Amino acid sequence: MRQGIRNLTLSLLICVGAAWADDYSLVQFLSVQSATAPHFNPTARDLAFTTNISGVPQIWGMSALGSYQKQITFDTNGVAGASWSPTNEKMMIVSAGVGGNERTQLFQLNPYGGPIKRITTDDEAIYRMGPWTPSGEHFAYSTNSRNKKDFDVLEYDLASGTSTILYESEGSNTPAHYSADARYLLIEEAHSSFDTDLLLYDATARASKLLTPHTGNVVSTHPVWDADGKGFYLITDKDREFRGIAYWPIDSASFRWVETPDWDVDEIALSKDGSMLAWTVNENGTSRFGFRDFRRGWDVAPHRVPDGVIDGLEFSLDGRLLAFSLGSGGKPTDVWVYETDGDRMHQVTFSSTGGIPLTAFRDPELIEYPTFDNRKIPAYFYRPPNATGKVPVIIAVHGGPEAQARPMMSGLYQYLLNHGYAILMPNVRGSSGYGKSYLALDNVRKRMDSVKDIEYAERWLTTQKDIDAKKIVLYGGSYGGFMVLSCLATYPDLWAAGVSVVGISSFVTFLENTGVYRRALREAEYGTLQNDSAFLVQISPLTNANAIKAPLMLIQGANDPRVAKSEAEQMAEAIRSRSGVVEYLLFEDEGHGLTKLKNRIAAYSAMVNFLDRYVTDKQTTDAK
Repeated sequence: MRQGIRNLTLSLLICVGAAWADDYSLVQFLSVQSATAPHFNPTARDLAFTTNISGVPQIWGMSALGSYQKQITFDTNGVAGASWSPTNEKMMIVSAGVGGNERTQLFQLNPYGGPIKRITTDDEAIYRMGPWTPSGEHFAYSTNSRNKKDFDVLEYDLASGTSTILYESEGSNTPAHYSADARYLLIEEAHSSFDTDLLLYDATARASKLLTPHTGNVVSTHPVWDADGKGFYLITDKDREFRGIAYWPIDSASFRWVETPDWDVDEIALSKDGSMLAWTVNENGTSRFGFRDFRRGWDVAPHRVPDGVIDGLEFSLDGRLLAFSLGSGGKPTDVWVYETDGDRMHQVTFSSTGGIPLTAFRDPELIEYPTFDNRKIPAYFYRPPNATGKVPVIIAVHGGPEAQARPMMSGLYQYLLNHGYAILMPNVRGSSGYGKSYLALDNVRKRMDSVKDIEYAERWLTTQKDIDAKKIVLYGGSYGGFMVLSCLATYPDLWAAGVSVVGISSFVTFLENTGVYRRALREAEYGTLQNDSAFLVQISPLTNANAIKAPLMLIQGANDPRVAKSEAEQMAEAIRSRSGVVEYLLFEDEGHGLTKLKNRIAAYSAMVNFLDRYVTDKQTTDAK
């Protein structure tokens, strides 16, 4: 396998004409791999995980403690995820779409070899895998097949190959977790990214009820049933600034708190017998591992897990093992397994770094900078290695907008650092991870306050003695792309260049053209076309495109269901119509972002050349 990976990397280097030198090539940095989303088989002998070894995300399998690995899926577009049956190790459900269109379908396969069977039928619909019943005879899923707008919850019967509707309603509804006897199913009902409810479906009564009536914005999510079926754990921020862990007895009208940290709890996992609870706390972007053994009455010390970002907690059915993925700014994300009885931690995958030693990767430092209303904006700052004199800098703005810049490996960022750039990743107002008040600071009419936070990031950078204030670049994707375009138009004299990937140029046309199933959730954040269209026109970068002075690069996927390609095309035309500098790259086999390695190489090689041409005055023909 290693020989095959090495040959693939070498062939890619030849294809783009990259030369070996004392530094490392862009292709090498973009070939840094990852391993995420671990799932145990019923016996805990094996686990499956997602990795980009082949150039697109595929499912691989391995022994639980890492003695062998093998590829399971071979879809040319890659896959979105997989779920192993809790009772049949030869049964796995895989979800996959086509060319980034996000219309994921569900497929049944034997991970140890055999044909793949598609079990969903509507090419225009989205199907999202949910939980299995404990018997493994059924699983729940959500789909918008009814009207392409609302996600209903259904249950699939493996024996008959038929589905039954469990919950049909407006909005985005997601099945979360079955009780041990499969009588109850907990359902998450999302009204926005900052407002979700929990519902209880009773299979005996064939009815559901709302568990979490409330006013205002309250998040209640990640419910997991206790073993006795008398209650469940959940993550919620009801009556709190941050999300904590609570336990809800099913015969009670409310819950009791279990963990109430002064940061958000990201996720929880409970062993099948209910004796062990694991969770993660997002402390300023870094994960703190939590583990409680109710049998022994002790917690595992958080330092048992290295610093980084943890995701995908999952217990094996027998409770002996807990798997998760872990990575950091300077180390690829890999799968780790914790032995619960022996209190031993194992890294079980070792993702390739493209032939680059780990010592060549840089971790960021956590900083804060002041903004216009005296708030402190948290940010991660990477300084380039061995830099002399003043260096150019890229302000990398995350998407969402309810996302968060966290210290995670980025091959592109590591290459840019190696190429002489510093990188600042701000978590402007509206970012998640800093409490519900901070999250709401950019909603609707407050949108441009978050843009002003980027202006103040530029002000902070100009005070740094090693930063070249004339070479500050903006980079971002999706909502981060809007931030790039908006900053270029609002503060045109501050920037050397901008790169927008699948970015929003007009909130009006974005809301008109985004997937109908997403519109209500996005209007909760940005405002509605009915009530706020004049304001949305006013703040849209397209409206103010004539002010843009800096060279601009636009990168777009043709199949993007979230931000239609027309967003990039209308901005490119607006810049060209006044003879401004704009370069536009469209990828016909991509959606909301770039997933295929060949396209990432093409796009980011062009991006580096663009920056060399307009920012650092380097005359290059390809990105080494």
